[in-house]
Amino acid sequence: MRTNAGSISLAVIALFLGVAAATQFRSQDVYSRSLELETPSSLTTLIANLSERNNELRNEIFDLRRDLENAQNSVSSGQGTLSEAERQVVRLRVFSAQSAVSGPGIAIRIDGGFDERALSDLVNELRNAGAEAIAVNDTRVGPRSFFTGTVDHAVAVDGHALRGPWTVRAVGSPDVIYVAMTRTGGIIGQFELIYRTTRFSVTKETALELPPLTVASN
Repeated sequence: MRTNAGSISLAVIALFLGVAAATQFRSQDVYSRSLELETPSSLTTLIANLSERNNELRNEIFDLRRDLENAQNSVSSGQGTLSEAERQVVRLRVFSAQSAVSGPGIAIRIDGGFDERALSDLVNELRNAGAEAIAVNDTRVGPRSFFTGTVDHAVAVDGHALRGPWTVRAVGSPDVIYVAMTRTGGIIGQFELIYRTTRFSVTKETALELPPLTVASN
């Protein structure tokens, strides 16, 4: 059982590490689209914020790699307990969106024009800010979720067509995620430059209920 606990810990940390690394090196389309709209002073702020976020991501990946090494050592030595394995299973199910999640967080309401590239960027930014679970309207977003447009200008998440206004809900520390979303030069500010007629509202929430991931029927 101890070896199983270590193996579960290893799987959870490896999954976190893979998503964090992929998020760090994935290009942020929203920023490249908004550069030509920026003033020199706002570009300076944007560069500083991007540098800060990259440093935060590097530190997170470093911590995850350290945890991964510790988990590998745990597997080798046979350490670990049943309670540890159970906690790791719960974390894995939450992270992979297999279970419903409740807790405090933030909600972002998007009223107006928006597209699948921007939604993907927003979800990635929420993950960077520490969101434990994310949903768009009533559709849960998983680590492998994909975003596409539809012929009638809706946004589809894993094949689920979602029409605006959209509400993106994220469970996690409300204070931390709110600041990350609304800071000067942050992603909401970039959206406001690109989508000038679209309204973005970010609110802290004390109780959110997010459903598990569902698969769209063919």
